[in-house]
Amino acid sequence: MEGYVIDAVPYRGRLKIVLDGFREAWVRTTYPIYVMTDKPEAIMEHPSVVSHEEEDWRTLSGERVKLHRYELTDLDAWSYISRRATVVNQLPTVLSLVLDRLGARPFRKVKIEDGRIVESWDPGLSFPPVRYATVITHDWYGPAEEGGMFEAEVNGEVKRGFLRDLDLEVDVAGCFGRACDHVRAPVKIRLEHKKSPVSVKGLIEWSYTCKTPLKELVNATIGKALTTNEAWVAFERKVVVPNLVPRVEKLRDMDEMLLNDKGGLVFFPRVGCFDDAWQIDFSSMYPSLIVKYNISGETVDACDDVVTEIGHTICNRERGIVPEALSWLIGRKEALKPVDPERAEAVKWILVASFGYLGYRNSKFGKIEAYELVTYYARKTLRRAVEIAREMGVEVLHGIVDSLVVRGDAPQLVKRLEEETGLRLRSTKLKWIVLGRRRDGLPYPMRYFGMTEEGMKYKGVIRRNMPNLVKEFLESSMEILSRAESCDDLSKLRSNLVENLMEYERRVMHGEPRDFVMWIRGEPYVRGVRGFYNARDGFMGRDSEYYLEYLRRTAREVLGIG
Repeated sequence: MEGYVIDAVPYRGRLKIVLDGFREAWVRTTYPIYVMTDKPEAIMEHPSVVSHEEEDWRTLSGERVKLHRYELTDLDAWSYISRRATVVNQLPTVLSLVLDRLGARPFRKVKIEDGRIVESWDPGLSFPPVRYATVITHDWYGPAEEGGMFEAEVNGEVKRGFLRDLDLEVDVAGCFGRACDHVRAPVKIRLEHKKSPVSVKGLIEWSYTCKTPLKELVNATIGKALTTNEAWVAFERKVVVPNLVPRVEKLRDMDEMLLNDKGGLVFFPRVGCFDDAWQIDFSSMYPSLIVKYNISGETVDACDDVVTEIGHTICNRERGIVPEALSWLIGRKEALKPVDPERAEAVKWILVASFGYLGYRNSKFGKIEAYELVTYYARKTLRRAVEIAREMGVEVLHGIVDSLVVRGDAPQLVKRLEEETGLRLRSTKLKWIVLGRRRDGLPYPMRYFGMTEEGMKYKGVIRRNMPNLVKEFLESSMEILSRAESCDDLSKLRSNLVENLMEYERRVMHGEPRDFVMWIRGEPYVRGVRGFYNARDGFMGRDSEYYLEYLRRTAREVLGIG
């Protein structure tokens, strides 16, 4: 039997492999458990233990230790022993380890004969030919668990209709509310419980990159996906993956805190509209800095190979676990971008979390000093980029952490920066860009919009918690502005923007109930004459003055009209 691995179900002495198309096959196996103990013979007395090996491992600090690996017939025994002994290497999970050594990693193609896997194929950058779907029920205000309508996206094809007519069979399904009762799948993801920001297709990519069954990731945070990738590096190096890393931040005075505990560099932009600009972005800047400077929990302040001006040191005698894991993920993301942007975005989320997780108290492979070193090198890199730009006569209009907006010879600047920093950059030509002000008159670093060859590009313009009507107003306004080829053209479009604003003002008075819904922390709200109420209780009117003022204020602050 041949097929792609969708899921695996453990049984005593064997594993049920679920393949695409609802097919199943059985494979003989045992389940490993790693124990730190002075009495290995005591665990051997458990009837489920079939073998025992003593292995040489090392801790994150480099200390040599003995681990005892027992092979068990079932996972019940694994749970029993883990409650009574010091068990380590619990990540990657035991099921992931079993699939890995059997050659049946998730979403790889396998051939199974006589209870064993005889051949395995990796799809590489190609998406495995499995059926996946996202199915959401809707009510008048949007996604609703009890909604009577559905929207289903099956392998990229969108279908809509009445829920009573839905009958769907796929390999992996992400479903919401009552839709789950109308979908059959070996792996079913309840979207209302999902903690990750990625799509169902993105979760399949996570399962592939983490070499972990999808069912163990469906409710996981980005941190688990990141830590699992790092744990695989540690496991392959025979470095013990602890359950808890006891670490205490070293004592520092206030001057040291002011020097070290800083974020990324953000400039006040030059306010106005600028023609012929460029946006230059460092590609995966923070992860790339972690890789370049070998920043990891076990390499920082471990020896003095590199001494920095903020007091932290880096040891380069061995490549760090975090840089090793991120290096592969960066390469995977870049390779996927032209092939499948949705899966590339899923990998990008793991990379985005890699920096913050370095300083997270429960991180297995980080520590606060490593976190501080990343921001230190990021600030240093962006400052140097500005210096080089000025040396080359390139005008710097704005800068945010890992990005610059400039005017001048950007292609040569990119080439020079890549040569000097060793980091990859990408540049986007802007026909024009608007950098605006805050309400108090100061420049607003986190909001801009401009026109590229592909269309409008904007940041900080539309917020998720805005009323639907205001979001649509801003989207339509961006569409109007996309007609401009230069800053001079923008002034000619002012009357169109004002007309658009007047149209949405009329919608405040005569619009559909859904126009007035705003989503706040996953709940739909409407502003009524007596205050806010939950839209799940039904539509009970809206406060017209509130929505008019919200709309006009947004038009003034973002577009300078009204």
